[in-house]
Amino acid sequence: MKRILLTTGLVGIMMAGSATPTVAVSDVGSTPLPGTGAKVVVSAWHCNVYADKCSFKTSTKTTKGGARYKVNKISNTATVKANGWQATLALSPSGTHVSENTRQVSWTNKNTWIADISGIADPGGSLNTSITTCSDGGAFKAGVKAFASACAND
Repeated sequence: MKRILLTTGLVGIMMAGSATPTVAVSDVGSTPLPGTGAKVVVSAWHCNVYADKCSFKTSTKTTKGGARYKVNKISNTATVKANGWQATLALSPSGTHVSENTRQVSWTNKNTWIADISGIADPGGSLNTSITTCSDGGAFKAGVKAFASACAND
């Protein structure tokens, strides 16, 4: 779904420069971590209504029976894309330049249960721009590994 960004009038003034979401778009994916009884849970989230910038967050977690499950290595890659005609994207943290409208940020932790990434997306190039935020995560424990993905799409 495309949305028109308001930059004039009372609503535009109230929202200009704000990265705080009033509505969020999110997705969650999970997969079992073989032989452990645990699962890898990946989530992606970003604001849905914005005038200038949009906050985003991705996460990879390992859980067992609803509790934290420590693994040897856990990673998360956030891919943020600005959608729209001649869309461009600036990202904080800056991440890896994939294309004019796409950036990636990766994070890996050891001997824990979580890897999170969050930041601010600054799309440009069109009045009719939307954001897609994807999270690809994986975990490794005692010789087994598992990967999951999630994409929040307007």
